[in-house]
Amino acid sequence: MTRIGKIAALWRYPVSSLRGEQLDEVRLDGRGVAGDRVWGLFDAAGAIASPDNEKRWRPVPELRSRLSGDGIEIAAVGDEWFGIGGEEAARAAEAVLGFPVKFQPYEGDWSEDAPTTPAPRYERANLHMLTTASLRRLQELVPDGVEVDVRRFRPNILVETEAGLGGFVEKEWIGRTLAIGDVRVAVTEPCARCSFVALAQAGLSFAPPVLHAITRHGAGGFGVLAAVEAAGLLHVGDEIALI
Repeated sequence: MTRIGKIAALWRYPVSSLRGEQLDEVRLDGRGVAGDRVWGLFDAAGAIASPDNEKRWRPVPELRSRLSGDGIEIAAVGDEWFGIGGEEAARAAEAVLGFPVKFQPYEGDWSEDAPTTPAPRYERANLHMLTTASLRRLQELVPDGVEVDVRRFRPNILVETEAGLGGFVEKEWIGRTLAIGDVRVAVTEPCARCSFVALAQAGLSFAPPVLHAITRHGAGGFGVLAAVEAAGLLHVGDEIALI
């Protein structure tokens, strides 16, 4: 095995498209980070939030989501949190977006035979990984003053790469397995990107050059997706090796 780095940060996003929570520890199950992207935000007609495609959804990253002892909660403005199953959560989101919305869970087995059931947001590999090497390289490719911030890319795992590893290094791991303690994940494909990475959010300005640089230099994406082969706990600081 070859050591490639360690876990620098971990995130979980209980509701797709909303901001999530940075954690010191997460549990991987067979699908990815437990509790990650298990609910979605929809309009009254059942169309899923698409801030990358529709201007009306662009404020979505101002909303936050987290898991608590009482389940999933969301917050819009300030520090007041609302349980996602109640009307208050929908009203808080509507106040930010300006039109009626609803939160719904993704069901495990979606098919065209059950079109009223929301399809899983990510149907292939659900674990998203990004490296500090890629962030540094992308910062070199955008104009001065443009913010390349990890929050734009919403990874589950940020890998602090070993000295000497540079560029979009995680692309070299596609088709390989990573060992993180007893956990094993198979790196399967590049993480395709859309205009979501350019949106203003959480103190970050609107930055189209970020997406432009990825399109020109990313060779199909930025970061990678991975599938869980052996589940378990991950912690910030855990060493990562390439098998």
